[in-house]
Amino acid sequence: MKIKFTIIGLFAALLFLTSCGNNNQQQNQSNDVQETAIDSLAVALHEVDSILNSGQLAHMDVYEIGKIKGVSVSVKKLSAGDHSTSWINFCKDCGDRYYYLWEDARLLYAECKYFIQAINTIHANKERVVDHEEMYAYVTKDDIRVSAYAKKGNAWAIELSVDYRKQNSTISLSEKDVEDLKVLIQKAQEKIIQIR
Repeated sequence: MKIKFTIIGLFAALLFLTSCGNNNQQQNQSNDVQETAIDSLAVALHEVDSILNSGQLAHMDVYEIGKIKGVSVSVKKLSAGDHSTSWINFCKDCGDRYYYLWEDARLLYAECKYFIQAINTIHANKERVVDHEEMYAYVTKDDIRVSAYAKKGNAWAIELSVDYRKQNSTISLSEKDVEDLKVLIQKAQEKIIQIR
């Protein structure tokens, strides 16, 4: 009888370890996919910089999509030789009252779904009351940041930064602004598909 319980116990432990191994494998595969997506975005940004600084004639088309609180959203298509690439461009004046300092940041097509998922998560949590300080933030490969924060007893504040490291690059977003931002990104995605 004791041997029977020992065998059953060993079998249960083996099943447990096998299931943990499968979960770890699935988690590792998920992490690998995410890291591959991030790496490909970095390569795409490097490719844009390489074309701009390659010493060959480049051609750029700019399609205005719209504005949100002083941030212009456009689609840019860069061509050089037989190669072309497109992205969504965010532009904001980050200067002060004495001078202009225009800051451009790129949102790649492949990154849009993650950006919109982040916006949706922030939007879904905006009514939640917190008893401590809390923040959500999503930063793109080119330093565009959408974020939300709340302190104990206060409402959530949502912001968009064209470059979160630069002074005067941030705008606050109302609930309507959040929806408008998503619409602008979707229109820009449609334009990228159209001009490919």
